Amino acid sequence: MRIEKRARFVLIFAFSILNSQFSIPAAAEQHDITKVDPAPPGAVIATPMPEKQSRRMKKYQIPELVGAKQALGSQLVDGRLPRPVLDYVVVDQNVEQRLSIFEKGLVVVRMSGAGGSTMLKRVILPDDALKSYLRSASPERLAAIRAQDVTAPGVRRRSLFRVYRDDGGHVELAFDPVGVIPKTLGDQIRPIEDLFRALSEDRAVTNTIADYVPAVGDELVSDDRKTWRVERVMRDLVELHCVGQPTIVYVDRKDLYNYFVGKRVAGNE
Repeated sequence: MRIEKRARFVLIFAFSILNSQFSIPAAAEQHDITKVDPAPPGAVIATPMPEKQSRRMKKYQIPELVGAKQALGSQLVDGRLPRPVLDYVVVDQNVEQRLSIFEKGLVVVRMSGAGGSTMLKRVILPDDALKSYLRSASPERLAAIRAQDVTAPGVRRRSLFRVYRDDGGHVELAFDPVGVIPKTLGDQIRPIEDLFRALSEDRAVTNTIADYVPAVGDELVSDDRKTWRVERVMRDLVELHCVGQPTIVYVDRKDLYNYFVGKRVAGNE
């Protein structure tokens, strides 16, 4: 198509496999751009799923995230940072994965790898789910595992599991994630690994774009790191223009979370 002697492409995003993959919680809070997380450099929405697993997950919620809520805005507790409860870090070559649980059910996931890609997600777990994870992992159970019970961590491949006491102290254990894992340790880390997988694959509750109400002038960053400006909102259809490129996309408002990571921050282009 040629418009005023310039090539201009119009892309229309319709329903796709992503749109039906996971459902947004019914109690999600509608919010404007001020509560959308900034997109860090190299940010991605989620780890890709194998096609077979994607088809299987179409009709189901991720069980680990049932009842979870978006972590919108500040998560201070009585004006202070939330108290840490648990950390689980896995480093394999140039890829680092970290999951941290804080009081009040706040969970933060960060994954960084080669090429500068970064995943950073937050979510609030319901009380019953939080208690379930903490029943599996405790300072006393972790302290009972000796260093000689596990394979020692290496320089390029290692894991660190840390559980905090109520007084602020903690117990931690370093080990090789593909080495010997005694049952007492496996019982503690397997639920955490399942939660990490669920958070890394989710595109809804962990993405503050979900239930975002777009307004003209808002700028969003897509999964391919391009910046898009909201030019028009037509009921539920949003027209976005790619900044610096003659490209327009039309996206259903409820599907924005499938394509955008967060809002643009000056200096992060």
